[in-house]
Amino acid sequence: MRKYYLDTLRLMAIVIVIFMHVFMIYSSLPYYLNFTNIDLLTAIIFIMLSWLMPLLFVIAGITTFYSFKKRSVKDYLKERVLRLLIPFISAMIFLNPILSYFGMKTHENLPMNFFEYYPIIFTKITDLTGYDGGLTLGPAWFILYLFIVSCIALVIIKLLKDRIDLSKRDLSFPILILLGLIPVIAFPILGSGTEKSIGTYVALFLLGYYVLSNDNVMEKLEKNKIILCVLTVILTVIYLLAMTFPNSIFISLSHYYVVFYGWIWILLLLVIGKLFLNKTNNILQYLSESSFTIYIFHESILIAFAFYILQITSNIYLQMILILILTVTFSIGAYVICKQFKITKFLFGIK
Repeated sequence: MRKYYLDTLRLMAIVIVIFMHVFMIYSSLPYYLNFTNIDLLTAIIFIMLSWLMPLLFVIAGITTFYSFKKRSVKDYLKERVLRLLIPFISAMIFLNPILSYFGMKTHENLPMNFFEYYPIIFTKITDLTGYDGGLTLGPAWFILYLFIVSCIALVIIKLLKDRIDLSKRDLSFPILILLGLIPVIAFPILGSGTEKSIGTYVALFLLGYYVLSNDNVMEKLEKNKIILCVLTVILTVIYLLAMTFPNSIFISLSHYYVVFYGWIWILLLLVIGKLFLNKTNNILQYLSESSFTIYIFHESILIAFAFYILQITSNIYLQMILILILTVTFSIGAYVICKQFKITKFLFGIK
């Protein structure tokens, strides 16, 4: 049976990504645009970051398990290239320069229009955030990482074929919790020095493939949902308290804590999805199909509109509402338009 809740969770995660990027404008974190510093939004962003993108890697691992039941390795790799690698290149050429341009306008304010600045973007290579107007990966970092992670995981899966079979294993609940230590241990492997780690993402992908695709595992998690809720709350309180002591030992261990904390969130969210989101309709199906394209386009659209909205009104609530409405509307519109033409379907990985 198709797991509709995975599609819905993926869609919800991408919607939350849009909210998070709006919040970043009003947080203490560096960003393409910065308006003010609201501590509550900064704390919310940190909590979101712990599970938001890791959840998408886990879902990718689960869906890969089902994908291999109906397609070959060759077909899978072809799909990864068409759906991930080519859209990444397209985003770097057509969309991410918009982010760099407005980052420059905000933080350096050079008297140049977009077309004058466009060639400079590809020669100004700094930390790849683009906040200073340099070349940026933008939201396309996830597409690139998922392509790399999928290829690495595929090699591991093929090497372990017929050696590991967890499809019917009845793992205990404590073991499922402790499996979160695997991505923690993998964190230093191919890490970027920030919260992003290919090692961790490969571990999460494989845990999705081998463990969380198991119906017995999901039933075990569902039976222990109350414990999962309590554990998530406790870890959240510890995380928030630890952030109030910036000079504590927690800083040096924070990435490792966040990886395990995110694992608990992921388990809870998968249970919630299975219980309440395992259904679909025409609207949800359409939005689920468009979610990948919405993700690719959303941040460039968001930043372009936000740059001017921040100058029009100083009312923060009105700013947020306008930015959200325009971002979602135009992102969906971009999908509708791109879906009409073969070239844009190819460039942005639209089926």
